[in-house]
Parts: sequence; structure tokens; C-alpha cells
Amino acid sequence: MATRAVQKHQRGLSDSLPPPLGSGGRINELRPFCLYLTNEKFVTDSAAPFEIEKAKIQLKKILLLQGPVGPFFSDLHKALLAQGFGVQRVAFNSADRLFSTRDECVRFSGGLNEWETWLRFELSRNTPDAIVLFGSNRPAHKLARHIAEIYDINVISLEEGYLRAGYITCENGGNNQHSSLSHWQPGTEGHGDAHPSPPAPLASSFATMSLWGALYYLVRDIFSQTSDEALFHRRRERALSLAYSWSAHIIRRAVAKVLEARRVRNLRVNRGYTLVPLQVPSDSQLVVASRGWNSHRLINACLLALSRSGSHQRVVFKLHPLDRGGASLKRDILRRTRQLGLSSRRVQVLHTGRLGELARHASGMVVINSTSAFSALHHNVPVLVLGEAVYRHEDVVTTGKTEADVEAFFKLRHAKQRDVIDDFLGCLKAGHLIPGDFYAAASGRQVAIAGIIAKINQLKASSGLSSGAKE
Repeated sequence: MATRAVQKHQRGLSDSLPPPLGSGGRINELRPFCLYLTNEKFVTDSAAPFEIEKAKIQLKKILLLQGPVGPFFSDLHKALLAQGFGVQRVAFNSADRLFSTRDECVRFSGGLNEWETWLRFELSRNTPDAIVLFGSNRPAHKLARHIAEIYDINVISLEEGYLRAGYITCENGGNNQHSSLSHWQPGTEGHGDAHPSPPAPLASSFATMSLWGALYYLVRDIFSQTSDEALFHRRRERALSLAYSWSAHIIRRAVAKVLEARRVRNLRVNRGYTLVPLQVPSDSQLVVASRGWNSHRLINACLLALSRSGSHQRVVFKLHPLDRGGASLKRDILRRTRQLGLSSRRVQVLHTGRLGELARHASGMVVINSTSAFSALHHNVPVLVLGEAVYRHEDVVTTGKTEADVEAFFKLRHAKQRDVIDDFLGCLKAGHLIPGDFYAAASGRQVAIAGIIAKINQLKASSGLSSGAKE
């Protein structure tokens, strides 16, 4: 079926076909990607092949892959069209399709082999000026970045902001350990033309993101085809269990916000604890860049280090707000605390509390590769990082590999030089972040979209292409 789809896409232009996609891959609603401008109207290469000879200008072309949950990529798609770009969107499941525009959208279904075959064919025949994606470690995106490098095509990788709220991450190539900032050295990367600060402080969009996320994954898990699952970046769940777990999680957090309010206030006075922010188990950074660490290993290492340190030491574990398994994790922490004979006064587990405020009152932070470390760096709090991270630099944080490194950090730690940290954060803001938000009010999304389009035009200018069109 997939081969017939490619034949339909190619009909009238060439008799050559790419290798067959196999029985597992399907491409539905396949639409031509390359658009041309004539004096009268837009035409497509497959719809009117003879009119192509009259085309004088080929539009700039952007390929959109998966975006963040919600309507952000649909808004970006419309804005790119309004700016004169030719745009193609690929939807990998029913939820992607729900948040896509009706036109110029390919519905792809299949595994990595089928995706590679189709993408190579598409890029060789209709080469875009850039590919824009969200989450560079997702299976489909990891492969897309590799193929784009072969074809010398720019990739713009988006991600939740390294600094929040008010910024999104927007980088050339990849994010996190694949970011060019992971090779940073003091004084080697200038700040350049830093992006302006957000026009106004943006409120947290966590609630909005949670609602969009619940809708996205509910639609994906109910309506997607079995052949879509190969490219899921999170496992599929039954609709009833998914709805129940999220409902229970929201209720637990609401109750915890009331019950933990006093404890959070007390931490403002009783400062000097070691803060340990935990990550969601499905976080791609934990899956591919943790250096063998996970939440359970981190918890055990910190509690063992605490039991061997001075009696004045305290640890605060901060559960991730999106981790529906947080209640079970809390029970495991408290059980291990009792096994080691530690006082409950020395170990706290929080569902709630602002991470920035908790970091400000801490004397140290231990992470695998959570972006929470940026809050600690902002407040000049020493950080121990155990996994791969964009900030894993000896001049910025303390780097570790084993449980012995955690124990050493509990006994002795110090912040790095402030001017070096400021230089690193300056480079981060200048070349890797743009103002805006993926989920909040339309104003925040529009600011982010304007920044992404500016980034695309920067890429075209640096590659020697005109900002208008290429010949």
C-alpha cells in the first residue's frame, strides 16, 4: 500500500521508484510538497507538471515534523504560510493529525525502516530549506537529524526552555547532549546578538500544557493505528487506565499543595538542605543520556551519602509534577529512609513547591541531567551532575559518575566562579533560547513563532541564500 502511495505522489514525473516501504508502512493523505509561484496562482509539481516551466520563483520550503502537544505547530504552520514559505507537515499518529492544518499534511504510519525510506525519497526529490521538530531524541526525529546531515539540510530543534518561564529552546542541530553548547569552553563562544528579554513576564503554562497533554495522549492512544506505535516516544496506555491515573494524579497534587504548604514555608527559614529534583521515567534524557543512572539509583545514592555524612545534613527530594508514579516513588524513599535508620526530619519528599524557590534556599543540588540545574546555577548553588547534559562542564558544575562522587559532594561542595557561570548562561540565552511559550496565551505563542521564523531566516542568510527566495 505504501508503494502505491509513493507511486501516486510521483505519477507524471518519473518512472523510478524508491525501495518499497514494506508491508508495515503506510502514507495516507500524501500531498505534494514542492510549491511554485506563477503569475496567476500556486501550482504543484504533480498537479500541473507542464506549468512548472512557467515558474519563475520557487518558494522557501519547510518540513515540520512532530511538535509540542497542543496547537503550537498548527499556529507555526499558518504563520510560515503567511510569510511566504511552502510548508509540509508530517503527522505520525491521530493526535498529530488532530493538531495539524487540513492542507499540506502527510499522514505517515510505519516503523523506522519505512520512515527512513520515505524521508530519503522526499528529501532527495523535494529538498526543504530546513526541518523543524520538537524533541531531537524522539525516534523519528533522531533518524531525521541523521538523514538531514547526509543531505546537508538545516535542522531546527525545539524543546522546553532550558530556562523557564518565558523562554523556549531553539537550536541548530539538536538539543541537550546534541547541542553545540555541550562543547562550550569558557571564552570560546561569544554572546553575539542576544535575543531581547520577553516583553513581559509570562505566567507558568503548566496547567495548560497538562490539559493539552492529556488530550493529545488520550486521542493518540485511542485512535492511532497499531502500525503507528513503532514511532511512539512514550508507550501506549489503555484509555480508562490513562484517564484514571491522570485524574488521581491531579487530585493527589491538589491535596499535597494544601498539606505541604507549611513544610514548604519552613524550608525558607531552615535553609541549607541538598535538593534532589527527580525526573519523569519516560524523559528522553533519562532514556538516552543518563550514563546508567535512574531515579531509584539516584535516591539510594543520596540516602546512603546522607547516612554517612554529618548529622546536620538534610535532603529534600522534589517529585516531578508530571510523574504519575510519584506517590509510589515517595513510599520507596520513605521506606529506604527507615531502613538506613535516618530521621524523618532529615529527609523530605515534596510533590509541590516552586523549583526556583527551593533551589534558592538549598546549599547544593544533585541531578542526573534535569534542567532544574539552571535554577541552581542562577542562584549560585553548587550542582553535581551525573548524566550527560548541556551544562556538564567542569567550569560550571561538579561532574560525577558513581555513588562515590555523590558521597564526596555531600561532604564537600562549592560553587564555581560566578563570572564563568554568567558567561555560560549568556551564551545560552544568546544562541540557544528565544522568548515565548508553547502552551500559554496566544501572545506567548506568537512571540515564540516570530523567533523561530527569525531563526529560519538567519539560517538562510548564513548559507548564502537570499531572505526572499532561491533560484
